[in-house]
Amino acid sequence: MSEDREDYALDPDTRLMIAFSRGDDSAFDRIVENFQRKVFGIIHRYIGRSADAEDCAQEVFLRLYGMRGYYKPAARLSTLLYRITANVCLNYIRDEKKRRMVSLESTRGAEGTPIGSLVADDSPGVTAPLEKEERARIVRRALDTIPPRQRMALVLHRFEALSYAEVADAMETNVSSIKSLLHRARTSLAEALRKDIDAGNL
Repeated sequence: MSEDREDYALDPDTRLMIAFSRGDDSAFDRIVENFQRKVFGIIHRYIGRSADAEDCAQEVFLRLYGMRGYYKPAARLSTLLYRITANVCLNYIRDEKKRRMVSLESTRGAEGTPIGSLVADDSPGVTAPLEKEERARIVRRALDTIPPRQRMALVLHRFEALSYAEVADAMETNVSSIKSLLHRARTSLAEALRKDIDAGNL
């Protein structure tokens, strides 16, 4: 899973993190500028709610900031951020399950917006906006039923276009495991969508 030393040593963002660890506060601001949309996008697709996604994105950068005193580059900064983002998302799901157990009255809404662009067909005249929103809500609900690690692998590979190796680095496993995880994720998603597919809703 390790990257070639020259690859990440020359990476501009990794150099920014090195500069930040040596006392350059402005370097961290540039890191946030470079990655905030990407990090938010991953989290938004994963958990499906803007407010919670914003909180989780802040947590990602707080964790990165907290590494200032002991940071030593071992990979490109993007790899590290994907790893932190994945962990924050998985922790969020774990904690949400605990909250549900404490309060059975707590329900989780399903927003269609975060994933609308992932399922919409942009061909002219194919579907009306309202139909696209409904499809997005259906897929959002289906994604919510997939086991957390399967969902994360699917979001990173299918929706964020990370390679198998990049997903493996982000999830701290190997490529073989990621391929297996993605196969199970696609099967899980297909099963979750089966009724809507049969009903012609997708």
